[in-house]
Formats: sequence, C-alpha cells, structure tokens
Amino acid sequence: NVNKLREMQTSNGGFVWFKGGQDNRYITQYILTGLGHLLKLNVLSAESGAQWNSILSKALEYAAERIREDYQELIKQKEDLNKNHLSGIAIQYLYMRSFFTSQKPKSGSLKAYQFYLQQAMRYWLKQSAYMKGMIALSLYRSDEQDVARSIIASLKENAMTHEDLGMY
Repeated sequence: NVNKLREMQTSNGGFVWFKGGQDNRYITQYILTGLGHLLKLNVLSAESGAQWNSILSKALEYAAERIREDYQELIKQKEDLNKNHLSGIAIQYLYMRSFFTSQKPKSGSLKAYQFYLQQAMRYWLKQSAYMKGMIALSLYRSDEQDVARSIIASLKENAMTHEDLGMY
C-alpha cells in the first residue's frame, strides 16, 4: 500500500486521482486525513513509520503551500481580512492539520494557518453541520476547546432525535 500511494504522489508532494493526472488539493488533504486517522489509532507500526514519513512530510508541505497561496491571494486582491473567507477546502485543511499537531506548519504557511484558524473560530456559525463538526474537532485539537465546546453545544441544540433514526 505504501508503494501504491507513493506512485500516486507527484514530485511536489500532492496526490493525483489517477496515474498520470495532475496533483489535486482535495484528494491530497483527504489522503492525509486518512493517514492521520491511522496514526491516531496506532494502526501504522513503528517499522512502517519511516516509509510513511517521507510521504507524509511531502504531502503536508504541499497542503501548507496551497493554504498559503489562498491567503496570499486574499492579500494580493486586497480583500478585507475581517470578512468571512472560510471555504470548505480551508476547513478540510484545518481538520487534516489537527491530526499532525506535533508537526507545526513552517513559518511561510504558519500565518495562513493561523488566519484560517481565526476564521474558523469567528465564522463557524455560517457553516453546515458537517463543517461545524470538522471545525469543532480542529479547534479542540488546537487547544481552542472553549470555542469547540460552543460548537458542540450548538450542534446538540439543533439536533433532531427520532425513535428509529436516532440523533441527527
């Protein structure tokens, strides 16, 4: 599986949907999230860790560069940074990044990461329930537990309970 994944990784660290295709931000972040889950569950053994480290570090750099580019584009376009610029892909990035808290973003992308983290804390109410859940987990793992608890409380308040379907 390591070799199959390595074959799907481009030289810039991103992953492709299909061999020979272009790197794709969404699928790269999705794969990183999956690997983050495996690491959190201790599914990846210490022996295989070295094989994964190269793949992970290149993909994390790729994802960090994409979020940095988003932030730089806002600055270039002279956007009001106090307005809501929180996209689904930025939320997915924050969620993915929350699995790798021991590996902080490099200085070039750290400012972008912090910007989108602040955006998440400020504009979470404008998101779907699914995105709110991802934001809550991201913030909780980023030591922003008060905001995360507020989001969970909001989700519970708005949840429906059905005898057959449970809570949704």
